[in-house]
Amino acid sequence: MKRKCETCTHYKCFINKYCSPEWKTLISFHKTSMLYPAGATIFSAGDPIKGIFQIYSGKIKVVTIDGEKEQIIRLAKEEQLLGHRGFGKKMIYPVTAIALEDSEVTFIPVDVFYSAVKANSEFAFQMMLFYADELNAAEKRMKLTAGLKAKEKVIVALMTIIRAFGFSSNDNTLLEYTPTRKDIASIAGTTYETMIRALGSLEKSNIIVQEGKAIRVLDLAYLEKHCLLD
Repeated sequence: MKRKCETCTHYKCFINKYCSPEWKTLISFHKTSMLYPAGATIFSAGDPIKGIFQIYSGKIKVVTIDGEKEQIIRLAKEEQLLGHRGFGKKMIYPVTAIALEDSEVTFIPVDVFYSAVKANSEFAFQMMLFYADELNAAEKRMKLTAGLKAKEKVIVALMTIIRAFGFSSNDNTLLEYTPTRKDIASIAGTTYETMIRALGSLEKSNIIVQEGKAIRVLDLAYLEKHCLLD
């Protein structure tokens, strides 16, 4: 499966926005795309870096794994990059990427990606800003959540999901995608049982409503006020 960067309608994609037409053609020639079913691993921590990934469709979680404990450190969707955390001297992926739903992901070989960065100054500049913003956000979240109570951690997790995936296009109070309760606990950095109690508390306060596996947000202002990530 191969899609051409020259005719792509993903206008927020860094390649589409910041690479020259000539480089889009070259990248199209070298890239490949694969379909990953929900639950499939795209790359694993410790794997040698062979390239970078761009999500064409679907939703991905990026995790660190310590024994049997999984910590979700990022949620990603279409038009976003994966695998960039491993670039450097060691050239191994320090994290694992797993499909949350059926996803199509494009792979660009590392030598082609490096050449594109060197040849397209605006692309390189925007990638630098992207790295810096993501690192700052990760550090702030790690420092913040360490001192939060369980309910506050779950609020941060809900806002992380909202900012990553937004609300349904047909219902502006229903999360566009609700991760499993286990994944919400992983985002929050707390236990499953503690997360369930925190969601129940938010529901009793009419902040959210749990509708089966889905979550509806009744008071977004409350979540924003108590998130403390900004």
